[in-house]
Amino acid sequence: MPLASAHADIAFTITSGSRQNATCEENTICPTQADRDAATRFALQVQRIAGALQKGAQYLYPDLAQRVPGLVGGHFDVYVVDDDEPGSVSSANGRIALNAALGVRQPYDDWMAFVIAREMGHVIARHHEENSSAGIATSVIMNILIPGSSLLKSLVSAGGSGIAAKSKRDVQAIEADVIALDLLQAAGFRLHDIYLTLLLEPVALDDGAWSISFRASSDNLIAQVRSSEFAVASVR
Repeated sequence: MPLASAHADIAFTITSGSRQNATCEENTICPTQADRDAATRFALQVQRIAGALQKGAQYLYPDLAQRVPGLVGGHFDVYVVDDDEPGSVSSANGRIALNAALGVRQPYDDWMAFVIAREMGHVIARHHEENSSAGIATSVIMNILIPGSSLLKSLVSAGGSGIAAKSKRDVQAIEADVIALDLLQAAGFRLHDIYLTLLLEPVALDDGAWSISFRASSDNLIAQVRSSEFAVASVR
């Protein structure tokens, strides 16, 4: 697992953007004062929500530091990165990068909390190590069994690693969503409020992989809340 964790963290570093200055000073993505003010508000919003979810995580998982050994000081490190497409990504050691594009439409706290909680769910469930372990194992097997040049082995093993990760993606998304809902409630967020903000969808999503996955999670939560409210109404 230490090797898998290191592998996952390297992948995170490669795929996440550059960390954005909280005040957006000396940053070309914020050319005007209005842009700098908006970036500051979003960064502060992220820090506040992440702090509440951190408390929820520690309440639900008193052994959080042991469950996720890579956490620095037993805390998640949530921050904004420069990227003009909506998205978020997390690492095995609890770093969570949120694309600046998520803050453009000034999302509600409940909406952002759901985004962050989903990534925390992946970290707590150790999905990053799981995927890296599968990828490493697949690469080793492919390199042993398939003859040919090093380039051929690398290409085939890389493809095999991707297939191994994708085969578990749907299950992992469900697991992360379940953990996310527990975290949200432990942090004081109401599922009905999150349900309403998801219906409004303040952030313009695209057709990328992250947006598709997020929509699926949103649809599941909306269906769950509607089902529970219908059941309560039926009893009354």
